[in-house]
Amino acid sequence: MQRPAPTSLHFSLLASALAAALATHAAPVLADDAARDPATLDTVKVVAEGELANSYTVKHTGTATKLDLSLRQTPQSVTVITRQRLDDMGLFSLQDVMGQVTGVHVSVTDSERINYVSRGYNITNFQVDGMLNTFGGSIKTNTDNVIYERIEVVRGATGLTTGAGDPSGTISFVRKRPTDTLQMGANLTVGRWSNQRMEFDLGGPVAWDGRIRARVVGAKQQSDSFRDVYKLDKDVFYGIVQADLSDSTLLELGYEYQSPKTTGVTWGVVPYWGVDGKPANLPRSTNLSASWSQWPIVEKTRFARLEQQLGGNWTIKGSFTHADRDTDGSVWYGAAGNPRPDGTGVTAYISHFAEKSTMDVADVNVTGAFELFGHAQEVVFGYGQSLRKSKAPSISIPDYPDNYAQVPDWRNWTGDVPQLPIVRNGYLGSQDELRQRGAYLAARLQLADPLLAVAGARYSTWETRSWRYSYDNAGNRTGTTRGGYKPDNTLTPYFGLIYDINRTFSAYASYTDIFQPQNYRDKNNSYLEPVVGDMWEAGLKAEFFDGLLNTSVAVFKGEKDNVAELDDSVPAKFLPDGSDAYRSTGKGNKVQGWEVEAQGSLGEHWNLSTGYAHTVIENQKGVRQNTTTPVNTFRLNASWRPGGIDGRFWLGGGATWQSEIWRNGARPAPDYLVTGRTESVRMTQDAFYLLNLSGGYRFNANFSAQLNVNNLLDKKYYSNVGFYNGVYWGEPRNVQLTLRWKL
Repeated sequence: MQRPAPTSLHFSLLASALAAALATHAAPVLADDAARDPATLDTVKVVAEGELANSYTVKHTGTATKLDLSLRQTPQSVTVITRQRLDDMGLFSLQDVMGQVTGVHVSVTDSERINYVSRGYNITNFQVDGMLNTFGGSIKTNTDNVIYERIEVVRGATGLTTGAGDPSGTISFVRKRPTDTLQMGANLTVGRWSNQRMEFDLGGPVAWDGRIRARVVGAKQQSDSFRDVYKLDKDVFYGIVQADLSDSTLLELGYEYQSPKTTGVTWGVVPYWGVDGKPANLPRSTNLSASWSQWPIVEKTRFARLEQQLGGNWTIKGSFTHADRDTDGSVWYGAAGNPRPDGTGVTAYISHFAEKSTMDVADVNVTGAFELFGHAQEVVFGYGQSLRKSKAPSISIPDYPDNYAQVPDWRNWTGDVPQLPIVRNGYLGSQDELRQRGAYLAARLQLADPLLAVAGARYSTWETRSWRYSYDNAGNRTGTTRGGYKPDNTLTPYFGLIYDINRTFSAYASYTDIFQPQNYRDKNNSYLEPVVGDMWEAGLKAEFFDGLLNTSVAVFKGEKDNVAELDDSVPAKFLPDGSDAYRSTGKGNKVQGWEVEAQGSLGEHWNLSTGYAHTVIENQKGVRQNTTTPVNTFRLNASWRPGGIDGRFWLGGGATWQSEIWRNGARPAPDYLVTGRTESVRMTQDAFYLLNLSGGYRFNANFSAQLNVNNLLDKKYYSNVGFYNGVYWGEPRNVQLTLRWKL
């Protein structure tokens, strides 16, 4: 019997049950504490491990190396989006977050496929609590943020922790953990386009005199969109239990559920050129999608971690993650052709996607501290592996009349399209596997009082396999086409030096190899060669106000061969399995640039995060690549609390700016209606800026309200241009009000 998916009712019942348990088990502990010191509870502040209370920065991070390093000791550029910043800015999805990260550009091809571009290339490496997430795909990466304490973005290669050195970067999620004292919270958000969102967060000690702690977090969101037809219905749930099995043994078990159900999804962009060769100027609300068009994702994750203190500053940790991801949906979206004044001229892309995937990730590592050269040193070594398996059922789409794919009138679109007929054949259509293994070693070595080295290496294997099945009319299997790719095992070195100029400033330099196997195939259905190259980075970092404010200036340069890009010389979903075809951009792609960043607090009253990035990518002939990624970007967000943490109100705001982006598109020529001839013309989005405004008021110790206004000036802009001759509109002005309650 299939277990039903969690709903808001399940969330409420579970929250009530845990609240009763917390009240039963935690109350005596709190009462005893209060009896010993009546003032104690007033000064308790729950702070996540490694994080500063109410700040926009953290004390330590291990995303780049698995070593417990401060931002100043990490010889790479790192941006941290803390829980405080997530709350202040009302950032619910990863897409919202990444639009605020220094040096990162959010590249959107349609409503569901989103890529994050850093240092000129898509970020393909993701971690959750230090564990690889190999599901990949642009749909997965727009996960909800309610369950995370912070999100860290390392720009540059992270081959030590991800198994493949990709110079774009790594996005690392750090989940919320149980607290030592009872804490409860609930939020209600309402906003434009019928946006309604509820959240709850409940945790604390539940048994065994606080040696067993738990936390549950959930969210329910329903909303429309500035795009016609599009709707969101999202469920999120997260639960975790920690148990101190002994004074030196910690066990952690957890479960995560995310189901962002969207309907009226787009599969491509909005047509840009009219049949007369002039811009069609379709409005921002244009969404030529069927109301039933959807690409649903249901993801369930179970994880466990066992940590054992070995004594003498040594610790062994073992972690395991198992995840299931299912998708089964049809898409119908009008994005092809050129709009005509009478409402015709546009046809739809039509398909169905169904797949069940599993992912198993395991990692065991040992961390220890020792003394060498008269200084304290730290080392971590371990082994990790991951296996992702995918199965797609055989599905047929019966022939439909030609007019089924026609948009009858794009001027008065309602999404009313007959449901796409699907025949489920009852047998397997294809299977895929991706297997990775790696042993790694990293060390933080204090070579002298002012000189620190961070060095390591990872020895990795990477292999993909595929099976495509064919059948006769009776459903009997007639053949199997096997595929796969396994590059040679590779050693990825990492080396960085940090020199403390004084108590505030440090200079650093780092180097790493780039080796990124690619699961992309060209139009001939052959796998592309691995991306190879190297990356250098150097700069200055500083800590001010005892680490409350971190600043950095960095320059970087790298070279990559065999970088993949979408092959737009063939139609979308061109390959036999329905996936897109890619092509290699060749040898000698060079990326170079610089970044300036500051994140943290300016005293008790100000939080600040700001950064500017300049990135240029060229091929071996000096021709600029990835022209839909801006060369220059600027991010700024600040909040002011005149009364400090305990003040009644706060004000905040921010700005983002980017330079122009462009790509060539096929514009209908003057004789297009007769000959079908088109002309290659540059499609450009000029430089633009966006302003945000936020503020809040605390009515009492438990209740507060917050207002966020994004795109304050209601700027009209394209977030993507030229993708299949279309454009993708950015979001108009958005207003949302959040009411917060906490214990």
